[in-house]
Amino acid sequence: MWNISEAGFPANDSPRQKLMFALKYAALAPTENDWQPWHFQMADTYLELMSKHKPALEAIDPDGRELTIGCGSALLYLKLALKHFGCLGRVVLFPDLGQPALVARVHFGFCHERNTQEKLLFEAMTGSRTNGSPLGETPVSETMLAALSHAAAGERGWLDFVQNETSRRHVLKITLSGNQWWMSFDRSRVQPTGALAEGHASRWPRPFSAFGGRNADAGNLAVEPVHQSSDPAVTLAVVKTKTDDKHGWLEAGQTMARTVLQAQALGLSWAFFNPVRRRAAREALRMGVGHKGFAQVILRFGPLMTGETTRVTAPTTATAMSR
Repeated sequence: MWNISEAGFPANDSPRQKLMFALKYAALAPTENDWQPWHFQMADTYLELMSKHKPALEAIDPDGRELTIGCGSALLYLKLALKHFGCLGRVVLFPDLGQPALVARVHFGFCHERNTQEKLLFEAMTGSRTNGSPLGETPVSETMLAALSHAAAGERGWLDFVQNETSRRHVLKITLSGNQWWMSFDRSRVQPTGALAEGHASRWPRPFSAFGGRNADAGNLAVEPVHQSSDPAVTLAVVKTKTDDKHGWLEAGQTMARTVLQAQALGLSWAFFNPVRRRAAREALRMGVGHKGFAQVILRFGPLMTGETTRVTAPTTATAMSR
């Protein structure tokens, strides 16, 4: 789907060329803001993942939290690709305190053969799912929720699921803080602004928000109010981490990315649900949903509803800077 073939891997070339080939897969990583908040600096035997400064996001992301989550997503995709080709070496997180933009240093190396689960996740990166189930036609089952949890367990974050109406309304009460709209999970829509309005097409399904009105957690998404009954098939998954700092945010990005890939492999439709930008909301969800931990990302899983569509276009190219 993304016009990337593993047959093009430069098996007989230098470590540098192999690292650069893996960047094609990192470019596919999903982010909530629909832009790539990272770039890479190349050396002969390692590459550095750098966060990309964007002044326009400072007002809503002053700590660089969402930026770091996005970098975590790219890091997970990069690691899976390198491991798939047997050349993942040591990964050092935040290796230089004097360079706050330096998120990770990934070394070339030699690793063991990938397992079956990692093979499926790698295939899901390019849309080459093996079960043949079209997106949007598969309902969420307990078996699938268990598979999503198992996939997330490969990272340090974890998933807490929100399936019933009472729990979902509780999540909304926390994340929306004072919003008086009647809430619904049925066919709610968002209209993209910001980067998307500037002509940058999304590579992934549009975010879904099940609420109306204006709220800080809605960020730059203008949301239409809805007043219809809820869809019982919708399941929310809250990605949580032990800490609410740069380490936790990076873990959240990797957990989110691994979960999304598992959903892709299962043929499930998915979308970002709510950025949970307010620290107070993340703290409130520590005890309000599942196990203790800070909520970092909320994902929505379930079959597409009547009239829904997913828009998928070719990805942009990852930025690699030689030095």
